Amino acid sequence: MNNLFGEKYIFFTICSWNYLAYAITLRESLIKTNGNVSFYAAICDTKGGFDHLSLPFPVIPLEELGIPSLEEMTRRYNITELNTAIKPFVFRYLFEKNPDSVVIYMDPDILVESRLEEIHSLFTEGADCVLTPHILEPNEFASFDDRHMLLYGICNLGFCALRATPAVQRVAAWWGRRLEQHCVIDLPNGLFVDQKWADLLPAFIEKTRLLHHCGYNVAYWNLSQRRVWQTEDGWTVNNRPLRFFHFSGNKIAETAVFSRHSRDFAIHMGDAEALFENYVKQVEANGHHHYRTIPYGYSWNGESGTNLHTPQTEQAPQKSFSGLAPSRGNGSVVPHVPIMRAHSFEEYSNWKALMQEVIRSRDQCETDSMAEGESEYSLSGYCVVCGRPSKFNVSYQYSGRKMHNGRRIPNWREHLSCIHCNFTNRIRAFLHIFVQEGKPAKDDSIYISEQATRTFSWLSQRFPNLVGSEYFGENSAPGSLVNQIRHENGATINGIRHEDLQKLSFQDMSFKYALSLDVLEHVPDYKKAIKEIHRCLLPGGLFLFSAPFCIDQYNNEVMATIAENGSIEHLRTPEYHGNPVDPEKGSLCFRYYAWELIDDLRRTGFETAECWLYWSNQHLYWGEPQILIAARK
Repeated sequence: MNNLFGEKYIFFTICSWNYLAYAITLRESLIKTNGNVSFYAAICDTKGGFDHLSLPFPVIPLEELGIPSLEEMTRRYNITELNTAIKPFVFRYLFEKNPDSVVIYMDPDILVESRLEEIHSLFTEGADCVLTPHILEPNEFASFDDRHMLLYGICNLGFCALRATPAVQRVAAWWGRRLEQHCVIDLPNGLFVDQKWADLLPAFIEKTRLLHHCGYNVAYWNLSQRRVWQTEDGWTVNNRPLRFFHFSGNKIAETAVFSRHSRDFAIHMGDAEALFENYVKQVEANGHHHYRTIPYGYSWNGESGTNLHTPQTEQAPQKSFSGLAPSRGNGSVVPHVPIMRAHSFEEYSNWKALMQEVIRSRDQCETDSMAEGESEYSLSGYCVVCGRPSKFNVSYQYSGRKMHNGRRIPNWREHLSCIHCNFTNRIRAFLHIFVQEGKPAKDDSIYISEQATRTFSWLSQRFPNLVGSEYFGENSAPGSLVNQIRHENGATINGIRHEDLQKLSFQDMSFKYALSLDVLEHVPDYKKAIKEIHRCLLPGGLFLFSAPFCIDQYNNEVMATIAENGSIEHLRTPEYHGNPVDPEKGSLCFRYYAWELIDDLRRTGFETAECWLYWSNQHLYWGEPQILIAARK
């Protein structure tokens, strides 16, 4: 999708670590509807060693905002007050970083449902400040009536957009000074965090515009005036497009409660109920069960000791991490690794341009870890496969890249093997992401294009309906069994199934999942292979695989082809990769893939095809970029 907003528009949100799943969901909804916009998250929490470089967007630490009385604010304010108090400081930080820009704030619990055309138009027409009123017409007969707006503020500061003019920056500085001391929930004295102060913004900023489109900032406080419908063309509000819904006070763990701030809206809300159910699924899929257990670093209830706006019960007790092994029954959670999804070369290129700051930080993290003068060394991290902290071995075998000073860079993808399970970086990440994103049930039917490996053994112990295979050459019959094959760990095993990915022996719609780890590059005709895998998948089935991938180009890199007479024509220096059933000769690499493959998957009939990009310091999923390819039937 084309980006509605150019490089002079910057979006941001504010949250603590425990709300990260909401921030990720907000960003995904922005990108889905408005293109690959520039997006930041300001983290109102302690650094705490969190794996922030794993996120697919830049993070602004609290300490970088230059707040004079930050230490005192962290002691005095509760979590709601502190998160709202830093808002003008983030505006000023982004103004300085992006001169002449328009900076747009959105609460993390917002879901964007369509293109924000009116915001873009207002700034194109010269607006310097755009706000959304809580209500757009008199509301005296509702239980949450217009008198409440005189208490909480005329506009809802879950959304605020400002242009970086000198006048606006002076107002932002005033706003920041006020919120250092007076960003409190004190309704009897006429204050409600940052919102009451924002009542003055139209008086201080001449070119302030109020959005009178009923599709903006739909929430519990105006649902009595706005009817939400799901139509064939998308979500609507009073027959106008729904721009964004603000799930303020939502309770993900208690979906019968639409908002903890008002009991007037239960789950029986017409089509808004379905929207909320979809939102809950998205937030949970983005790791909410993991992130919500991260303890808040400051005073949850503030100096007063009470916080009615965000009750203590909203913070889940901290739980220990677990692995992908069967549950130990200790209430532990599997750590979440954020995924950046790219559907095309253009989409990836736009994302990469916006992520340069994060990519540089990731590269620095990796190079800082490299041991001087050591050919082999180990690093500490957490192995999700094992479910415990571990050491990970590194060497310079297979390394091809060098730093500017000539120093070799490890091939991170093929190293960082856990000392306990012995799985390398790419295998550990594959298993982690398969379980996280695929959510396979124990009895699901799964095919994997390997059998004489530790990966197959690990999966077969957890999924009894797993089928694996190896390739033994064109003279073997598809589906036949081969005996006495040496396993990669030195043991001999019997009954290895032979399959050729170009002509599989399975019946149509045999599997819910098809998995492949660095095999497809060894297949002469990959288009036949992906057509066969598509045939063998159930509707809705997932094909998840890894392969060498040239992410900065569209066309595949062809290394070798099969001539009409059956001989191999080498177009480049022959390259052989490890093969568990033929360790001496290995397997010839026919190509390195690129974005051409994603289009081929769609042309084959897959409904969706995309690259999943990931990186994690905590789990040592290093190498930029790290990718998996996912296609769903």
